[in-house]
Order: sequence, then C-alpha cells, then structure tokens
Amino acid sequence: MSWYERAVLPHLLDLACSMGPIQHQREKVIPQACGRVLEIGMGTGLNLPFYDRARVKSIVGVDPALQMHKLALKRSLAAGIPVELVGVSAQSLPVADASFDTVVSTYTLCSIADPLAALRELRRALVPGGKLLFSEHGRAPDEGVLRWQTRLQPY
Repeated sequence: MSWYERAVLPHLLDLACSMGPIQHQREKVIPQACGRVLEIGMGTGLNLPFYDRARVKSIVGVDPALQMHKLALKRSLAAGIPVELVGVSAQSLPVADASFDTVVSTYTLCSIADPLAALRELRRALVPGGKLLFSEHGRAPDEGVLRWQTRLQPY
C-alpha cells in the first residue's frame, strides 16, 4: 500500500463523504438502528455520531480498507457505543446467520465488486424481521455533477 493510500486517501474520503447533504441523509437513516448492528463499509466511522446510544447495544463495523480503521476507532470512542472493527469485505462475512437486529450500508455498494453477493450476506446476517437501513447514490442527473463523478471515479 502506498503512502498516499495509507496517509492521504482516508482523509480525502472522509472529507468528501462528510459533506452537508450526505451528513443530512445519514442523520435521517442511522438513528433508526437498534439492537446489535452490523455496518458494512464503515470507512472512517462517519455514521457513528448518528447512532442512538439508548437503542444500540453494539456495532460490528466491516471494511476491508484497514487504513480507515484508525479514524473509525477514534469516532467509536467518542460515540460511546462498543464497536468491533473487522477488515473484511461484505461479500463474505465472518458472522453467524441471523445474528444482527440491524444492518447498515451507506454509500458503500458502489465500492463492492459483487454487490449482489454482499446483499445476500446482509440478508443472511439479519434476524427474521430485522432492519436493513441503507442510503446509496448513483449517477447524478445534473451534467456538471456527472462530469465530476466521472473524473473522480478512478480515485
């Protein structure tokens, strides 16, 4: 892993993914989580401040990008909720069947090589009647934004 990937990229992604409209969407979705939570694509832990400590027992945060875990750990301590960070892909989760009350995925499926395999794993991990909370993005309808998305996609 290059110095850029290890030291710069986590902070750039953190900055890009913490913009106002994205944070506003997180604020609407994340407080609905309850019980034992599995969050895929935890990244730098941007969702952590939005979890309701009174409703969430614990969080297992999954992200194969280990360089993101340092920032996520810092945010988990501030959130006051027990968080276990696991460095694996959501395509093959090392969790028992029906072991989570809530599964969270925000702005993550675009970075997973086989999103359908990941979704099958999320379903397997959820208890019957559990919640899947997600927020995703797609190609922007605005031509100017779409040009920027196309430029940034390789990074």
